Amino acid sequence: MTYHLVNAASNDAQVQETMQITNLISGIISIIQFQYNLTLDTSSFNYSRFITHLRILLVRLLRKETNQNPKLDPSLLSSMKVKYNKAYDTAERFATYLHSKMGWTLDSDDKFYLELHIFRVTSRQEK
Repeated sequence: MTYHLVNAASNDAQVQETMQITNLISGIISIIQFQYNLTLDTSSFNYSRFITHLRILLVRLLRKETNQNPKLDPSLLSSMKVKYNKAYDTAERFATYLHSKMGWTLDSDDKFYLELHIFRVTSRQEK
């Protein structure tokens, strides 16, 4: 009986986590579509990569795990900001959204990777 209760509690936690992540991803997709005035192609490879990256990021943030990757060169971060300004602005909106919804703060590396994926997922669809 105890095993079933523990297992049910564990499953409930996983369902809760999945629902939170799904809701956050939905909000983030809405931000992109609004910022770029387009509907994303959910069947594209770049969309799948973007969603995978988002899930990994959101699970890490939800579980309060730290980013273990080496820090990116600041000159790379600043050149990305200048060259892909719209993607940068959209990533900043994501950061604000995640902070207001969950109290999370994204570091510059997380924002960089978001910018890169935003650029990829939108660049082939913009008209």
